[in-house]
Amino acid sequence: MSELPKTVPATWYTSDKFIEAAKHKIYNKGWHFVSIVNAFSMHPELNDGLKEALQLDFVGNPFFGLCNVDDPYAVKSLNLRYGVYKDIVEGCTSDEEKAARIEKLEPVNHVVTEGGLVFITHERTPSQSLEDYFGNELGQFINDKDFRSRTLRRRLVYECDYNFLTFIDGYQECLHCQYTHPAFSKVYPFEFYKVDIHTNFCRHHCNPVGEQDDAGLFLYFFPSCTLNQYGGGMGIFRANPVNGNKTRMEFEYFFDGSDEEFEAYFKFARQVALEDIWLCEAAQQNLISGVYQQGLLHPKKEVGVVYYQSLVRERIMA
Repeated sequence: MSELPKTVPATWYTSDKFIEAAKHKIYNKGWHFVSIVNAFSMHPELNDGLKEALQLDFVGNPFFGLCNVDDPYAVKSLNLRYGVYKDIVEGCTSDEEKAARIEKLEPVNHVVTEGGLVFITHERTPSQSLEDYFGNELGQFINDKDFRSRTLRRRLVYECDYNFLTFIDGYQECLHCQYTHPAFSKVYPFEFYKVDIHTNFCRHHCNPVGEQDDAGLFLYFFPSCTLNQYGGGMGIFRANPVNGNKTRMEFEYFFDGSDEEFEAYFKFARQVALEDIWLCEAAQQNLISGVYQQGLLHPKKEVGVVYYQSLVRERIMA
């Protein structure tokens, strides 16, 4: 009988040194899903205090994208630059001065897919193309979909008291869904939930009950970003590590329809997110206590966790 897979060491779930290692060995390498091109349009109605640029940061490597997209369907590339936008433009007295300062900044290597997904890499000379990094397997799930068709309706950014590993552990399995997400499991029953592993990403899929035609598209991109299309809307999250016990969650919700319809979708999606916060913050407190050391994973029912933790282990130990 083969030995059951083991989890990564418990110390990694609370260690600032692990996060620093992850920055250099995971986040500064490979390709990372960021968002949809629509997120880089002007959205003053969101009132998020960041109307001119979307500020991003994957573990101490800040960069931003100008929100100057007028027609998402015309976009082939974006103006992504390294730096903190508000610091760069501080004191500028004209748009021309802002543009001149931004032009001097180093651009971020990125790809906008045909369907409008945005991926970046911090490698100055990428060691692999986007297609090769995802094993030429990603196209079958995204090439026939128009992700530009929904507009950004809401953006949320906040910090939670858990390690990003704690959060992704939960996302990569749904054993807890039936009990922790009762509303979600009624629409997307756990009995039909499945995780398929691919090269540096996973596809989660399940069939909704009733006569709904939205089977949902749930994609996890290593190490900590996702795209979730279900319930008539589309949401993404970026789980960005802050330190060993804190993660900055960045959510964006895309939807086409009336305000009333969006609010119903948003309420449904946010309930799942809030339930995950409660679960993960409680789990983090148990990890901090030091009682847990290392555990075993079910090779089939937790295949998503086994896979992503194997990627973490491989890169950290390299």
